[in-house]
Amino acid sequence: MSSNSPFPKKPQTRIGRDEVVEYLLQHHQRGYQIYEAGAGFELVLNESQSIKIPNTNSGTVQVQRYTMNTIVNFIDCTSLPELQRAVDALAQQMVGAHWARSPTTARVAADTPATNLATISRLIGTAGVEAVFDPYLTNSSLATLVNILSFGNGSVADGVRILSTANTTRGQVPQLTRAGFDAWLAELGVTGEIRIMPSNEHRRFMLLSGSQSLILGHSLNAIDKNEAVRIEQDREDRAFYEQMWATANVLT
Repeated sequence: MSSNSPFPKKPQTRIGRDEVVEYLLQHHQRGYQIYEAGAGFELVLNESQSIKIPNTNSGTVQVQRYTMNTIVNFIDCTSLPELQRAVDALAQQMVGAHWARSPTTARVAADTPATNLATISRLIGTAGVEAVFDPYLTNSSLATLVNILSFGNGSVADGVRILSTANTTRGQVPQLTRAGFDAWLAELGVTGEIRIMPSNEHRRFMLLSGSQSLILGHSLNAIDKNEAVRIEQDREDRAFYEQMWATANVLT
């Protein structure tokens, strides 16, 4: 039995894999980590929370909210606008207003050397690197920092300060030298100072303009490792840096 109606049928909508990829690329360019996972994708928000789209081959997609590898919510979507609204809604449930900004955490990996440079550069953004704390810094580490900044709009601040240890300044051919540091400053056209602190320190971080600290899980001489990096307020790190700087010796 059929019934007549003055209303038109609602047009069916479908969303394809290419549309999902194009949409996720926008968030990748913002700095979010995106992984291919089976027939779908995972967008990482932070160390414990992510958004998964498990299947992109059926014309419809399900956007899933995960916390600690456990699904806690999901929204079914049949169009790109629905996908956009679903991701925004679930992301805001997890990280609130932070979703509107670029991410403050990321991961680097052993098998993605170029991506690692770009990832760290995105976290630095347009900030200036005011100070570096790295117990295993080498001359080549200074070149690595230049390579990182080349992927974005960050810079080395005039008056930059470097704190390292004697770990790489010893031996018949030292890996960190005053001549190498001076050449680095000359190439960048900035002033700066480098000092040596006790060798029992293991933290690695950079102080950035804007009261920020970039925390590194590795030294700049070996960034191609599976490690986490993050941005945080610099209050504690800057106080610690000043304390170590005051008792360190100038590298000659």
